[in-house]
Amino acid sequence: MIRYLATAALVAASLLGGASPALALTSDTVHRGVTGCFSWSWKDGGALTTTVYYRNRCDTAHTLRVRWSSAASGNEDIKVGAGEKGSTWSFVSLKPLGFADLGRA
Repeated sequence: MIRYLATAALVAASLLGGASPALALTSDTVHRGVTGCFSWSWKDGGALTTTVYYRNRCDTAHTLRVRWSSAASGNEDIKVGAGEKGSTWSFVSLKPLGFADLGRA
C-alpha cells in the first residue's frame, strides 16, 4: 500500500509540473565542441563559476584561447602539451563565449 501511494504521488507530481531535484540537476545543458587540436566541454547552470574541460588531440603542444563572457576575465591563453588534458575556470564569467587554437606553443 505504501509503495502504491509513493508511486501515485510521484506520478501526480510529474503531471502537475513538479520536478524532483534529481531531474532538475540533469536538465543542465552540456556544451561540447572541437576547435583545431582541442576538444572542449562546459556545462550550464553554474551559480558563481564555470569550469571548462579541454584536451589537446594533437602530437605537438598547442595554445588554447578561452574567451570568457566577462570583461574582467577577458581572454585566457593556456599552453597544453601533446595529448594532455586539463581544466580552467572563471569566477566572474558564467560562460565562455568562444575557443581558439592559437597554434603550436
